[in-house]
Amino acid sequence: MSFAPVRRRGKTWEDAETLHNMVMKFPFQTTGANERSFEQGFAVTLLNAKEKYNQTIYSQVDRDNHVQSVYCFGKHHRPDMTIGSDGIAVELKYISYAGLKDAIGQGHLYRIQNKFVFLILIFSQERKQVYYDIEKGKESDLENTLRYLEENMNIFTYLVPSFKLKGTAVRKVIPFSPWE
Repeated sequence: MSFAPVRRRGKTWEDAETLHNMVMKFPFQTTGANERSFEQGFAVTLLNAKEKYNQTIYSQVDRDNHVQSVYCFGKHHRPDMTIGSDGIAVELKYISYAGLKDAIGQGHLYRIQNKFVFLILIFSQERKQVYYDIEKGKESDLENTLRYLEENMNIFTYLVPSFKLKGTAVRKVIPFSPWE
């Protein structure tokens, strides 16, 4: 088992930059009640912007293009979306405590076959204090872990709240990616 070779240049990298811009602008602060509703909304947005990408968009909501799975530990693991057959995997998680751990593990599995992985972690109303703690720098171990994944594994993580933010100094997306 090895990870897909990576270059931070070329068409896949251009698609990663386009996806980054889309994540930064996407309105996650909605009435979405569960992970599936966020996945569907983001997938439809991605499919509607397919002309901006160099590679094919694969999504679990698209009946024409199916997402390839990664076989590991005796099981098939399938990201929510991919751009290209081996380019960029996208996984959205609606966060409870276990969701964070699961997402990081899934990111490693998807990285086996994809050059880049985008983890979009959507914090629920119940977990909003954790989001605010991260924004205030109270979660340095988590931040160091996510920065390591970005710099060494090409796993880019975006922390987003699903709730309405309080205060003007709070970011609507906390990115761990090379563009920030």
